[in-house]
Amino acid sequence: MKKGFSLIETLVATAIIVMASVGPLALAGQSLAQANYIKDQIVATFLAQEGLEIMRNYRDTLGIAEIALLYTGINGTHCVTGDPCSVSGIDMITTPATNNYFVANCDNDPCLALNYDSENSLYCYPSTGGTAEAYCSGTNAPSIFTRSITVEQIVADKEYKIHSIVTWRRGYGPRTIELTENLFERTW
Repeated sequence: MKKGFSLIETLVATAIIVMASVGPLALAGQSLAQANYIKDQIVATFLAQEGLEIMRNYRDTLGIAEIALLYTGINGTHCVTGDPCSVSGIDMITTPATNNYFVANCDNDPCLALNYDSENSLYCYPSTGGTAEAYCSGTNAPSIFTRSITVEQIVADKEYKIHSIVTWRRGYGPRTIELTENLFERTW
C-alpha cells in the first residue's frame, strides 16, 4: 500500500484549487472596478447638478440679462460651446452688489480640474492668487473631475439653455455626464 501523494497527484490537486479560485478573484476585481465607476458617476452627476443650480441662482440673483452676457461675452466672460466657463459653488466674494459665485472662462481646454477639499468635503478650484476667486480653503488635492458650463440662446433675453458637463478619467478613457436646463426670464 502506498503512503502519501505522488508528485503528479499533488500537481493535479494544486491545479484544480488554482482554477477554482481564479474565477471568484476575477469576479471580485471586476466588482471593485464597477463600484468605483458607479461612485465616480454619482459624484459627477452631483457636480453637474451643482453647476445647474449655480447658474439658476446666478439668474435668480442678477437676472436673465446676466445669463445673456455670459452668452454674448460682452462682460468678458464667454460661456458657449467651444469656449466654456468654469463655476464654483463656494461664495468667496463678500460684496453684496456682486455675483456670489466664481464664473470664469476656461483659459485652457479643458477647464481646470476641480480640487477636493478633504477638510470641508467640498469640490472647488485651487487658488491662483486672485482676490475674487472661490477656492478650497482646507487641505485639498486635485480630483479627477472637470466641470464646464456653456450657455445656448433659445430666445434672446428670455430663454437660455445651460449645459453643465462633468468629465473624468479613470480606467479606459474619459467619461462624461451632461445635464441641461432651460432658464427663463424671472416673472416675480
